[in-house]
Amino acid sequence: MGKLIEAVNGSGDDGAQPVRCPVCGASNLPMQYCRHVRWTFDQGGPLDFAHFALDTSPYVRARGASVRDIPRAWWDEHAEWIVEQALLHFDARDGYVFGEIVDVDLLARDIWKEFRPEPVRPAIARF
Repeated sequence: MGKLIEAVNGSGDDGAQPVRCPVCGASNLPMQYCRHVRWTFDQGGPLDFAHFALDTSPYVRARGASVRDIPRAWWDEHAEWIVEQALLHFDARDGYVFGEIVDVDLLARDIWKEFRPEPVRPAIARF
């Protein structure tokens, strides 16, 4: 009877298999994440994750910029590159994106530099 009530209330184990974190080895289930889960696939796709990274990045904010400064056409044009960058910084598997918090900032920095490259600084003349 207990299992029937759990199924009706949605609190039962709906067959979800735990996903082991590649960083700390903890088991992750829906709404039971280790500290290395940065994103879940049910929150959105890779471009949504990139938007999130830029929106929360102190790197972008320190430049007085915002993710809204990047036009939609740019996102569409660079979508494949953005996915490659996300996979470079994070381990995405079985519905979870694992990584360290610093990787979110590094991803945001890489995307921002691709969108608005920093000017090349002149070399310092040595005498």
